[in-house]
Amino acid sequence: MALDPEAMDAAVLGNLVAKTGRGLEDWVAALEAAGPFARPGEAVTWLKSQGMGHVTAQVVVRHWQPAASGPSVETVLGPDGAVLFQSLAAALRAEVPDLRVGVRKGYVTLGTRTQFAVAVPAKRGPGILLGIVAQASGAPLLPPAPPMGGSDRFRFLLQVPEDSAIKEAISHLRAAAGA
Repeated sequence: MALDPEAMDAAVLGNLVAKTGRGLEDWVAALEAAGPFARPGEAVTWLKSQGMGHVTAQVVVRHWQPAASGPSVETVLGPDGAVLFQSLAAALRAEVPDLRVGVRKGYVTLGTRTQFAVAVPAKRGPGILLGIVAQASGAPLLPPAPPMGGSDRFRFLLQVPEDSAIKEAISHLRAAAGA
């Protein structure tokens, strides 16, 4: 079963000392001493030069940077997409009390520890695209989605153009969760 991005970060950080011999606090102190870095990518490159793997370096940099410097739902999805996404999340929270929303550089996650989807701005037409990543075992197999930003992990891709399509999006999310 796939992990959501927050659970993946936790797994990477849980193995940080075993893989690198140093904990997060030590790496943050090393970044502070080596900086300043003009962009997060420069900090990732520096960590890689210290022998750290790319994904691990990205996780460490995300935890090193102040939270305020990260993107918001609005900057990722645009003003209209953010409103639509917030409506979708609000409708789901009534049914999924442990619902999590995570904002990354180019997408927004929505889900639980084991079932999640990502939202990106629609490239053609209004609204957002919802890529469903994980699905429960035994659930009806969802069709494969076309590539979405370079990943082939998506099982289904749905365009949510407006509020009236939220019910349909929720039914697809339920199907992916085996509900």
